[in-house]
Amino acid sequence: MRSMSELSLSGDATFSREAWEKSAAAVLRKSGRLKEDQPDAAVWEALATRTLDDIEVTPLGTPELVADVADPGLPGQAPYVRGAQARRPDGAWDVRVLHEDPDANRTAEALLTDLENGATSVWLRLGPEAIHPAALATVLDRVFVDLAPVVIEARADGLGAADAFCRYLDERAVTPAPGTNLGLDPVGASLRGYGSGLHVETVVVEGARKAAERGIAAFVVDATAAHDGGASDAQEIGYALAVGAAYLRILAGAGFAVDEALALIEFRFAATDEQFTTIAKLRAARRTWNRLAELSGAAEVSRGQVQHAVTSRVMLSKYDPWVNMLRTTVAAFAAGVGGASAVTVLPFDAPLGLPDGFSRRIARNTSSLLIAESHVAAVTDPAGGAYAVERLTDDLARAAWDELGRIEASGGVREALEDGSLTARHRAVGREREAQIARRERPLTGLSEFPNLREVLPERVP
Repeated sequence: MRSMSELSLSGDATFSREAWEKSAAAVLRKSGRLKEDQPDAAVWEALATRTLDDIEVTPLGTPELVADVADPGLPGQAPYVRGAQARRPDGAWDVRVLHEDPDANRTAEALLTDLENGATSVWLRLGPEAIHPAALATVLDRVFVDLAPVVIEARADGLGAADAFCRYLDERAVTPAPGTNLGLDPVGASLRGYGSGLHVETVVVEGARKAAERGIAAFVVDATAAHDGGASDAQEIGYALAVGAAYLRILAGAGFAVDEALALIEFRFAATDEQFTTIAKLRAARRTWNRLAELSGAAEVSRGQVQHAVTSRVMLSKYDPWVNMLRTTVAAFAAGVGGASAVTVLPFDAPLGLPDGFSRRIARNTSSLLIAESHVAAVTDPAGGAYAVERLTDDLARAAWDELGRIEASGGVREALEDGSLTARHRAVGREREAQIARRERPLTGLSEFPNLREVLPERVP
């Protein structure tokens, strides 16, 4: 057995840690990042980076990094670090497309085009600034809702959109496809500033009953609400855990068994162009949710987390929007490798307004390319076992559990929102991210790096 100071990089070729340090130090000295009088071992500190959670990411994965990391288990088995399923159906993730254009006829055409060209499920945003609930019959007229799951999102009207969707399903008299979801998230609506007048208990209990009657899910714990507000990766997971716990408590109080309640909940996370932290975030989220469900008395088979990953909105740039294609490709890759059940690639022109047909095509083809040509979904948890990924997953899981503890110490997520402690922590991280951008420590191509001062932005419908 090789010692922990030896690195096997290819076949029987073995190199010592010291040899790698010497080679790396020579390169850093030439670039001026390491002084001549500094020892070779200083390369570790020079090349290490720190996340916004103050977690150190080392430049090279080594066995000692995982000496104290718990066994991640097998794909499809608790603690579900390596995936909620042993393998994805048909070797692909669910390609979910977002539509929110208030013009119902235009949305119906765009939606049909997506579904005929690679999309497999639908995410509809309803409300006064998006699709009107009364237009659901028009929007979904040619959609086989028994084949393509439909996920609803309505931030401001409580049960109104869910009622409209349920009426539509009843009128169609079809069995909705597995994965269909009423998309209720009253706590997330509060975090986004839409929560006034919403009675959380009523929305949760009534929504759960409506969903259970129709054999569909009821809730999407939308952690992108925290991400969009500045939250770090660990804060995003901690927030999701706290919201999930809040819904479980309400449902248990209403007479739902814990396993029944868990089947009603899906989670939505942001995927960014920081690929390794995105991979680790999704893995850590499944591990911590498994632990929370275990402490709640759930059966092991019910503890796998259903994850919907969305390419980060705050990652996208309004200027030089074409670069967003590169960012979303990396983010979608990371979401797929990280084990997301469904992936939404936001169109590159989303910061400018409603996307056009070309940008929607590029968005859905990003997943198609990764699945059909790059075969990213063919292997479950391809990053599993990589020392650096396992270490980062463990560090994020522990940091997220600590964040959950802070939220619970405030009395729960709703109390943490009311006293301002939750959003204060998110905003502090957001300010640090902005400061790093201002100092060019976090470069943004097309903005802080290589801007096109004569750029003419493409025009989109607001």
